[in-house]
Amino acid sequence: MKKVFAFLLAVMLLTSVACAWAEGTTEEAVEITFQGIPWGSSIEEVTSWAKENGFQSVYIGSTFSTASFLDDRLITSIKALKGFEIASMPIDAITAVDIQRYVNDLAKRGYGLSTIKKQMRIVTAPLKQAAALHLIPANPAVGIRLPARSNIRQTNQSAEAYSPDEQHALNEVLATMERKGYAAISLMLETGLRAGEVLALRWRDIQLSRRRLIVRATVVRLANKKQSYVQDCAKSESSNRTIPLTPAAVSLLAGLQERQQSEWVFVGDDGQRLSYEALRYQTQCLCREANVEYRGEHVFRHTFATNCYYKGIDIKILSNLLGHADVNITYNIYVHLYGDGFEAMYDALVRNT
Repeated sequence: MKKVFAFLLAVMLLTSVACAWAEGTTEEAVEITFQGIPWGSSIEEVTSWAKENGFQSVYIGSTFSTASFLDDRLITSIKALKGFEIASMPIDAITAVDIQRYVNDLAKRGYGLSTIKKQMRIVTAPLKQAAALHLIPANPAVGIRLPARSNIRQTNQSAEAYSPDEQHALNEVLATMERKGYAAISLMLETGLRAGEVLALRWRDIQLSRRRLIVRATVVRLANKKQSYVQDCAKSESSNRTIPLTPAAVSLLAGLQERQQSEWVFVGDDGQRLSYEALRYQTQCLCREANVEYRGEHVFRHTFATNCYYKGIDIKILSNLLGHADVNITYNIYVHLYGDGFEAMYDALVRNT
């Protein structure tokens, strides 16, 4: 059989190929599926080939998806991978040293452990499958080690929010709507949306009559932070959510809708979707005009969550609003607010005595 090897994410296979495997015709299925892919193809070449040939299913480890050619989160991972040397290497030339160097480079660039695991899997899963099919003599991914947590640059998980006085100063400037991004920032304060989520909002996601918006996309920045694109699914499964709109949010969006023709909710002066760079610049302008320290865009999300806490919103509801996969994530980030539960336990004991 001609040596051909599709190095596309964790081995992409057509549905018919998966069925052929079950019937014991593995070699023929591989030959049909991977025809035209030379042994020395780079990841970029294989990706292009797969798109041109209209794959309808994706097999990634234990996940099988028939929804589309590629899940958008998978496309994000591919694009992130393309920023590294290993993406353009001939597949038959990839060694364990190359993979380990790639993993180490991810850690050096500040990627979190969960992202490193995902990116590592994209490289190692197809090599494992290829070795099982005897397309390569051995799996070079065996023995690759993840970096120790101590060697991964940790982000500060403490959720510092703007104080009530700072919020008042910010809101006075935001009310002027002097800049296009001020509306986006206002909505982040009202809903707790991530910056990428608010920038990816289309009018089809807004249901003013029902006072809610639907999060189903996000803007993703690539490794160099200078390029971005809209990923037509949220950051994670739990990030796909419906958020209730406050009267202030409804009023804000209704006013925007009357004045806009674009499909995007938030646009720049050129009428195109508002970019990360524009939002950051306008946030810095906002903070300067309000005489408040600039702390990035994520602080608006933390401020929303802190306000929710002081309004007495249950942590489980807050976790759903923020789109966290687990309530423990919410608790760990906002533990300084919820404390160790001592006061709640004390109150419960007193009430029951």
